[in-house]
Amino acid sequence: MRVTRVRLSSYERGIAEALAGGYGYTPREARELVVEYIAVVRRLGGYEQCGHYAALLHRAKQAGQTPSQWIQRIIEIEQGEARDRGIGEEQRRYLQSK
Repeated sequence: MRVTRVRLSSYERGIAEALAGGYGYTPREARELVVEYIAVVRRLGGYEQCGHYAALLHRAKQAGQTPSQWIQRIIEIEQGEARDRGIGEEQRRYLQSK
């Protein structure tokens, strides 16, 4: 059986290092956790510090939130944003009058 290895970016390796340094994971466990949630990490885009994502992954793992559940929630939020038409003209006039 061939095992597919995920090549982590330096940013993703930074998340693994933050998990190992701050949350008691071994380097191997930390890498495995990042790989498990890699779709989420890549979907979120890497705008925060590595330590921030390390905390999020740790909390998700502790709470039993799967990567697919997390991705589904992101998709739901994005769909909601796409349906949001913003502030209507009536509301805009009201806000401008304040």
